[in-house]
Amino acid sequence: MDSRIYDAPEADLSNEALGGTEFYVVSNTKFLVLYFGTFGIYSIYWFYRHWKEYKRASGESMLPVMRAIFSVIFVYPLFLTIRIRLEETQKRYKWRPKLMAVIYIVATLLSFLSERLSSVSAELIVLDFVSLVMMPAIALPLLSAQKAANVACGDIKGKSNKKLTLLNFIWLLVGAMFWGLFTLGAYMIFSGI
Repeated sequence: MDSRIYDAPEADLSNEALGGTEFYVVSNTKFLVLYFGTFGIYSIYWFYRHWKEYKRASGESMLPVMRAIFSVIFVYPLFLTIRIRLEETQKRYKWRPKLMAVIYIVATLLSFLSERLSSVSAELIVLDFVSLVMMPAIALPLLSAQKAANVACGDIKGKSNKKLTLLNFIWLLVGAMFWGLFTLGAYMIFSGI
């Protein structure tokens, strides 16, 4: 006879049992396609999803939308949280979260400032190209963090989120319009129209 009949039932409350992960999982290819295909707008959603998943898994009180909008402020806390989770689970992934956060912050601020300065005067419109050059510099730390998050969640290649969805294609269509406008603007600048 069981002597523990009055004990409270035990439940497996791990992230896997709850049907989720602590961070947003996405394949490297899908990340790159969505980031560059949407002219970088995907990064806002990317931050939102990471904070949303972390909030759900940890139970911490936070506003994922605000952390996504103000990603320059919250990029290092996110990267640090991913690093801590890797250490806790003793999963190996070599990366430098502090350096990646600094690269992201500097590249994002340079991109933002160049866009604002280019809108002041027609002579400064060429600064819009700084934003284009900064896109890979912004993507590099995010991709590095994504790889670390995938490792921390036990889905190294991001296989659980590798296919593009209908919503992804809609966002890519919006991004194609941005790319088209940018290309048309560049053509007009360099052709003297």
